[in-house]
Amino acid sequence: MTGAPFHAVGGAILADHGPLSLKEARALAVFYAREAVGEGGARAGFCMTRSLTLARAAYDAERWRRAAGWTDPDLAD
Repeated sequence: MTGAPFHAVGGAILADHGPLSLKEARALAVFYAREAVGEGGARAGFCMTRSLTLARAAYDAERWRRAAGWTDPDLAD
């Protein structure tokens, strides 16, 4: 695997294991960030890359949902 497998597509967040809700994506991004702080070396970089990529996907999905008219993007799940 050459990159973190999280993407926002049309307001949805997709991972290598299937779709994630916006709430799940945010929680997982926080988890990976906390893991990065507790790790060292390559593991820290791996966790931080996953955290940042997932946070970006959540941000992009939220923006797409707001543009589609959702006042609360979490309700689109």
